[in-house]
Amino acid sequence: MFFILSKTLAFLTSPFTYLFGLIVWILITKKDKRRKKLIKIVFFFLFIFGNNFILDEFVRLWEPAVEKLEYSEYDIGIVLGGMINYDASNDIIRFNSSADRLLQALPLLKNGTIETLLFSGGSGDIYHPENKESLILKRYLKTINIKTENWIFETKSRNTYENALFSKNKLKEIYGDFSNKKILLITSSRHMRRSISCFEAQGIEVNYLSTNRYVGDRKFEFEHCLIPSIEVLASWNHLLHELCGYFSYWLTGKI
Repeated sequence: MFFILSKTLAFLTSPFTYLFGLIVWILITKKDKRRKKLIKIVFFFLFIFGNNFILDEFVRLWEPAVEKLEYSEYDIGIVLGGMINYDASNDIIRFNSSADRLLQALPLLKNGTIETLLFSGGSGDIYHPENKESLILKRYLKTINIKTENWIFETKSRNTYENALFSKNKLKEIYGDFSNKKILLITSSRHMRRSISCFEAQGIEVNYLSTNRYVGDRKFEFEHCLIPSIEVLASWNHLLHELCGYFSYWLTGKI
């Protein structure tokens, strides 16, 4: 129920929803004075939520600090899914920007920093629960001749809470007591706070490696500070989704 509710209400975290609502209000209101106020609000809304610099500062507060790896070797690396968009009708696998999670993990697996890689990802699609991301990735890896003997594929999880829960179950199944294992959690930087909290709530102590970080050094460039961008609106959507997700997990006792 929580999974379905979170998916169906996801539109409430999108700035586009409120921008659309304001525009509709402008079109239907019969009061000129109110229309003028609403137009001003829309312009203010676009400046705030389309401004790269403002978004950077909010993301900077949310993204965890860059952490140097505490150990030179880890027993287990855990990569969270959410990077594959599968076109089943044409059997096409597409990767989104979160694929950086995997791209940062592969060299660590290759050079021995990580001994075993656990990929956690079932289907996050309400309408296509059969499209298990872990199985899709496993098939893809075989097509490019990447051996998966030292991989673990967790196929049940549909969200971050379940990533932690079912990863724990999978590790218990394989190792029994894994409390002495050094574990590195790998996911997108904006997703990391919620992920760490979920794993800690399951009693799993992790170090972390943040991927596809959004912000770096502050930029005081004209375009970056003053020119609105439609891409920034979409990035606000990701940030607000994480904030609401974190709060809802806290509210429901998942973290």
